[in-house]
Amino acid sequence: MLIIPRVYKVVGNRGCNSYILDADEGLVVIDVGYLGSEQAIINYLDAQINATPEDVAYIIITHARRNNAEAAPDLLAYCENAKLVVHRDELTSFRRVAFIGEDMEMMIIDAETSKIGGDITVIHTPGYTQGSITIIFQDSAFTGGSIYINPKGNFDLPTQLYDKKLLIQSLRKLIGLYKFENIFPSHGRYVVGNAHIKLKAFIDSLAKV
Repeated sequence: MLIIPRVYKVVGNRGCNSYILDADEGLVVIDVGYLGSEQAIINYLDAQINATPEDVAYIIITHARRNNAEAAPDLLAYCENAKLVVHRDELTSFRRVAFIGEDMEMMIIDAETSKIGGDITVIHTPGYTQGSITIIFQDSAFTGGSIYINPKGNFDLPTQLYDKKLLIQSLRKLIGLYKFENIFPSHGRYVVGNAHIKLKAFIDSLAKV
């Protein structure tokens, strides 16, 4: 479904929220879900966006856990023009959970801030996992597993953290770099409008606990 202009949420995949961005360089898929979810993404491209797998320019994995990364190689097999994007610190886990061989070509992110095409920025935001990344597109932040938003719309830190202190530092860094209006996480609900203010209030509240 179209959430805001140029941002879609896939319906029918399993394991995570998958988003499709209508970016300058082509379509960008953020996170993919469990094995088999590639078909839901392909069907969504056709039925809802009037696009084909050849229109996908990038498949970005925000963190390497099965429920958001396992279907990546199967989706890539359909999307012949796409580049698979992952942070260097996630490579070992990514290869394990998605059954990826050493010879698969990928775009490896290895900087605190990286540009992809003309309008995608990738921020290294470790804490949930070592190589977690956040995607900035226009006035939206795609935060992967770094933030969970419950059914009532309240923010929370995810469970099974690599490093809680590091995650809070990463979120503070993100707040300092960008005043985004919307947050789209891999799990839970999303927030459209005033997301930067709401996330800052949540992070500030953690310091009082």
